[in-house]
Amino acid sequence: MDTAQIIEVLVQTRNEAADDVLLEGLRRGSEAELPALLAAILQRNTLHGMRGVIGLYDSLSEPLRRTILANIRQFHHALRECGRSEDTALRVAAIRLIALGYQGKLAYVLSENLRNEQPEVAKAAMEAMVSLARWVATQTRWLGRGEWHGSKSNKEPGGSPVPAEVLATYNELQAQRPEIETAVVRAIDLSRGGYGTELLHAALLLCDWAGSKTLEILQTAKHGGQTAMVRRLEQPPASEHVEAFLLAASHSQLRSHFGVVFAHIADPAVLDAILRRTYWLKDIQLQLCMHQVTRGAWWGESELLEDAARRDSEQAAKIGDWLVSSGAHDVIQDDRMERLKTRGEECFSARLRLFRLAAQRRRGTSVQFLKGFLGDRDERLVRMAARELLRRRPPEYEGVLLQRLATASPGVARVISRSLGHVGFEQFWDRFDDLDKVTRQHAGRALLKILPASSSRLAKRLASGPVEQRLKAIQMVQDLNLVRELRGVLSALTQHANPKVRSKAVSALVDAPDAANEALLKHVLSDSDPRVRANAIEVLETMNTGPFLPVLADKAQNGHNRERANSIKALHGMRVGPAGDALLVMLHDQRPDHRVSGLWALRQMGLWKLLGEVGRLAKQDNNMRVRRYALAVLRSVAEMIQKEKKDKAG
Repeated sequence: MDTAQIIEVLVQTRNEAADDVLLEGLRRGSEAELPALLAAILQRNTLHGMRGVIGLYDSLSEPLRRTILANIRQFHHALRECGRSEDTALRVAAIRLIALGYQGKLAYVLSENLRNEQPEVAKAAMEAMVSLARWVATQTRWLGRGEWHGSKSNKEPGGSPVPAEVLATYNELQAQRPEIETAVVRAIDLSRGGYGTELLHAALLLCDWAGSKTLEILQTAKHGGQTAMVRRLEQPPASEHVEAFLLAASHSQLRSHFGVVFAHIADPAVLDAILRRTYWLKDIQLQLCMHQVTRGAWWGESELLEDAARRDSEQAAKIGDWLVSSGAHDVIQDDRMERLKTRGEECFSARLRLFRLAAQRRRGTSVQFLKGFLGDRDERLVRMAARELLRRRPPEYEGVLLQRLATASPGVARVISRSLGHVGFEQFWDRFDDLDKVTRQHAGRALLKILPASSSRLAKRLASGPVEQRLKAIQMVQDLNLVRELRGVLSALTQHANPKVRSKAVSALVDAPDAANEALLKHVLSDSDPRVRANAIEVLETMNTGPFLPVLADKAQNGHNRERANSIKALHGMRVGPAGDALLVMLHDQRPDHRVSGLWALRQMGLWKLLGEVGRLAKQDNNMRVRRYALAVLRSVAEMIQKEKKDKAG
């Protein structure tokens, strides 16, 4: 049996002794046999075998080490167990391998070993943590130099796709960095002096973006590393700590020291790193720069334009980073950034960078610069500016966006209409009941003209919500002459469970009789509620349709009082049948409600030949309500006659 067959048998064996045999072969085997032995251990993937490989790592050849690092995730469980082992050498080997394999997920194992009583273990844990921090900082700078971003929205139109190598590095940092930052913050807090200088160095390496957890040490009350970090940032930075130095300059405890420290930086490498990071002052006029920064001012327009003219559009836009962090008044920032925007007028990425800088400022600052993007040549920036103004809601922002709406592209108009339409419609809805009918109509028509989507919002109020809301929405539809447009929703409401809603919906269809088809009218004419049936008869009157004449004739003799009155009025309007005789019968009905409805119909129809009957009811009827209504009809007739006489005399 040859070596390959023996190894295959050992791989299939479940006995732990097979791991010992393979590990012994890894110690004493020839160079040709070692790769196969290591592959066998990895294939078995047992805790005992993995622990043995970790212990042998330092004695293995370089190719075998690369194989182990390439499969480092397979050692995750073994590294955790070895990092807590009683064997000091095995524990140190596991700690070093965590750093060499960039296993940020196991950074908590390093934190546990920092307080170990054995100095070699604690030192190895500290060195591993610093190594991980340096790896994160180095990879982040590499990504930054290439300006690689994680989303397609950050790429210029027509830009090349992100290479697979860059995307893999970005994803790796996203997965590992939070764990490493958390471990460093915890280690500094718990060390209380032990390896404090080295851990502070690791923390400053990770302070290269505003969301860093190590940067939060400056704002965390009673954190063990806060005093040391403040003291270190009050001194000229090392070249690796330039990002931390610039980010900490905005902190309240350090801002007053920023200018003093900046002016005393003498190391050319550090100075060059700061200047490349800030994209400003290539002529080394540091004293003038810091004097103006601490005063909250900035260079004049001529100096700014002269400096921007020396750079291309993208480099000139990066001066905006300096402007935003300078502490200058936001109005001054807007003016200077507008100059930079003009310099990069032909470059989309430059304008995008300036827009994002302005959008990152806190609420309440000037939005004049953001308003300028509403007229940008690129629709994407216009949409972003509109959304940002809607988010910030500065004074009179509705007027600004409404003016832009008149000439906006369809995409921008949709963005503005969706947001402003909601605000405008809600305001009109809340004030609707307090307005008179004429004002309602004018305001509603203006709203529909500016924001056509308001009709769809009104349709949603019709289709859902409590009864009071639907009744109000139907009234709004009538006042704004939207019955034809929303006839489908109104037709559905004629089947609502509440009779008030059904009645109101049917009465609204009077304004669009063509929308009330025969099937709908047959349904509402047989409704259980008399008000719904009476309103349906009014629709029939406007339709002037013949098939329902028998129904009207029947309703004129029988049924509810409102149905009778509306039927008689409809027959009179159609000039069909003896409407006067039916009305006379109704005026002699024994039921007071029917006599009152008859008086209403007479007044609507203008059948003054029956005025004697009105006088009889006003004088002799035994019901007070009927007598009062008859007197009111006589009074209105008298007023009408007097008005006609005045008109003729005039």
